[in-house]
Amino acid sequence: MTNNQRIAITGGSGHLGTCLIELLISQNYLVKALFTNTQPTKKHKNLTWVKGDICDNTAIDFLLKDCNAVIHSAGMISIGSKNTDEIYHVNVTGTETIIKSCLNLPTIKLIHISSSNAVKECKDTEIFNENRPYKTSKDFTYSYTKALAEQVVLKAIENNNLNACIIRPTSIVGPPDNKLSLLGQTILNLSLNKIPVITTGGYNLVDVRDVSQTIINSLENGKKGAIYLVGGQYLTVKEIALASNPTKIPLEIPLNLLLFMMPLINAYQKLFDLKWPITKESLVTLKYAPKRMDFSKATKELNHNCRPITESIEDLKLWFQIKNT
Repeated sequence: MTNNQRIAITGGSGHLGTCLIELLISQNYLVKALFTNTQPTKKHKNLTWVKGDICDNTAIDFLLKDCNAVIHSAGMISIGSKNTDEIYHVNVTGTETIIKSCLNLPTIKLIHISSSNAVKECKDTEIFNENRPYKTSKDFTYSYTKALAEQVVLKAIENNNLNACIIRPTSIVGPPDNKLSLLGQTILNLSLNKIPVITTGGYNLVDVRDVSQTIINSLENGKKGAIYLVGGQYLTVKEIALASNPTKIPLEIPLNLLLFMMPLINAYQKLFDLKWPITKESLVTLKYAPKRMDFSKATKELNHNCRPITESIEDLKLWFQIKNT
């Protein structure tokens, strides 16, 4: 797919969507981006904003009109158990709406942005790749809905000949981060000594700029029906804290102890503004996150590259500083 193609984006005001728009415009693509409430301030002659709900068929039909591809990056992220219906509405019903519109446009290509959380974790002795089994209703709502959304896409590929591929990023970090993602806020708070304690465990992080470029590469090179795991580097919580603020490391409390203390922590959070996003879901995610991941498929087919996450964190801190001066 050459430049000057018209690309539609859902979730245009989100962390990933914002970066995608910047890179697409810089590479001479024409962009139509969906937003839900307040129109983002970004303006460019090659950018058209479209207001609408991800589940509104009329809005999505208009968004996709005259487009060569759609990057479906809209999604609701949750590390808690609230808003179950809303999470399903955005992550699953929204994907169904996108597919319905795509099937009326036989030449359009769908790039579906999923999550590495859509599939089950593996043992530390195993390597995590695209072939893991899907999460189920017994798992946390966010992961389950991302799994369901993927299966909806794969079903449309098989049954309706939908031209689509799936991108599974790990946890995204880095600038631009206009709305302050949960991880971005945590890094900022760590850098300002606003988080008194950390825990054990860790997660695989990937720079939003690297994920965005890999997604753009998939417009031309992503194979129909393919799933691509797109990640970066596994860091422990302590390593993230050290990269965020080398001068002061918060008190480290074992993860299992925090899980045991969750009833007390939940009660405390209702009384005080706890700066660290601590939930049972976040702790379990940190505990079982795969340490060894295989991104070779994305590297080979989509030319995926990932910079050191310490560089991403430094860039994010500098971006915050410049933005607030």
